Amino acid sequence: MTEIEWRRRWKPDLTSIPWQPLNIDGDVYLIKCKFTQNSYELLLTNLKSFWYEELSENALKKRVQKLNPSIEASVSRILDQIKNCLESQEKGTSITIGFKDEEEENSKMVLKINSQLAGLPFCWDFVGNSADKEMASENLIVPLMAMVGELTRRQRELIKILQNKDKEIEDYKSQGGKTTRKHIETQEFVETAFENTMLMSKGFEEEVKSFGSSAFDDSGQDLYRQIMTKHSWLHRQKNEEELPVNDTSDQGRKPSTGTSWGSSRLPPSVTGPPSQKSPNKSPASSKSNTPDTSPIKDTELMRRQALERRLESDEAKKHEKTKKKKKMAF
Repeated sequence: MTEIEWRRRWKPDLTSIPWQPLNIDGDVYLIKCKFTQNSYELLLTNLKSFWYEELSENALKKRVQKLNPSIEASVSRILDQIKNCLESQEKGTSITIGFKDEEEENSKMVLKINSQLAGLPFCWDFVGNSADKEMASENLIVPLMAMVGELTRRQRELIKILQNKDKEIEDYKSQGGKTTRKHIETQEFVETAFENTMLMSKGFEEEVKSFGSSAFDDSGQDLYRQIMTKHSWLHRQKNEEELPVNDTSDQGRKPSTGTSWGSSRLPPSVTGPPSQKSPNKSPASSKSNTPDTSPIKDTELMRRQALERRLESDEAKKHEKTKKKKKMAF
């Protein structure tokens, strides 16, 4: 299966959903939700603590009846309303957050939504428990490191493009070429000078003050999504490639000997009864040529052992070629 075909069939999990900034009473949180037709998963963080909730259809119906007894709507309609409230935060929608214990880090988080559904008041409570460290790492720390690495790689590529553009412009100038408008002429790009300019710029100071709050703007969300999608593809591809290799490995396999072959796989010349006589042999010679000592049977056995080893080698090469093709496929 190619990556394009896989992307069409793949259903993202929570780790592949990008974070979105959520401003609550002046405090900035990061939130991600995965909605299905009858359930949802939610992960919320203030960069110090993480809270997680997963709600299935039955539990969701019970909470709807408890919080909105006057509203009759399908589960999918309720989920659409909750999703819209989180994503758009339209006028008339309020979101607040509270904690059930004094210690915020180990407490239950309650995210309250108040809005309107078909002209009727609608409220919803997300009740999240403290998420484990592994979930925090998989959903934020490791993806952020991957994003930084990818942005650094892109910066290096852009610098190369700028340097090549300068060479191209210099070539045009050496042939007498000139810009038609003076104000569009640019200076030669110098990487060190550019970095120093960025460090002294007002934008750098503002970015440090915001402390990464713009990391998950529209472009940041798209980069996060693409990185986690590619990660899922590579992880799935790696598992598929390892399976044939393990199947043909020699780990735990006994050496190929005569005893490794079942008697039913040997020809009659090898498995025939010891008392069977050949028309051209005397009784004495027939008696001496038992299955354990017959030169003919030994030759036949060696030939089949060699054939077995060759088949194993061919199978291993076949899987190796399949592995290489998978790596080259896109």
